[in-house]
Amino acid sequence: MTASSYSLTEFVEDLQKITAEHSEDSSILREVTPLAQRFAADPTWRDEKHYEADEEQGIGFHLLHEEPDNTLAVFAISWLPGKGVGPHNHRTWSVVVGVDGTELNIFWKRTDDGDKPGFATIEETSRRDIGNGEVIGMDGNTIHSVINDGDQTTLSLHVYGLHLNHSGRSLFDPLANTEEKLIVKVQD
Repeated sequence: MTASSYSLTEFVEDLQKITAEHSEDSSILREVTPLAQRFAADPTWRDEKHYEADEEQGIGFHLLHEEPDNTLAVFAISWLPGKGVGPHNHRTWSVVVGVDGTELNIFWKRTDDGDKPGFATIEETSRRDIGNGEVIGMDGNTIHSVINDGDQTTLSLHVYGLHLNHSGRSLFDPLANTEEKLIVKVQD
């Protein structure tokens, strides 16, 4: 281990400390963001299997860590060329760091009041490419979509306050004006 290495164990211990000391998303994001960048930059956690993706989803969700109560979920996520996920929220804080390749993130704003189940209107607000070492921190209400518009599989590190399949997050269709529950298949 070199002086600059930062292991998954060390990263998780820091996440536990931060979330024990802070409850506001903004405070957690401020503290977690530089640590997620530091961990993502350490190549010792990466494995070739992290580039494998579910062909049907077009994405590979590789769980690196999760607490027994489903909090503090850390994933390596791979994106096949031309694949992605439509507009969705996380309903928990999240930090995403580009590791290998560039992913296009499109940000959206909800424009209806959210009172009608299954119905939602959203509009695009901005776009941002996330490349190696670049980071996005999002609160639980942020809506974004992601696409790998390149010709190589990309890899990114994702850190969530709560495992995605336990957060009650939603997938939005801006053309049909619908909102539905989003669950993903996690690789072994």
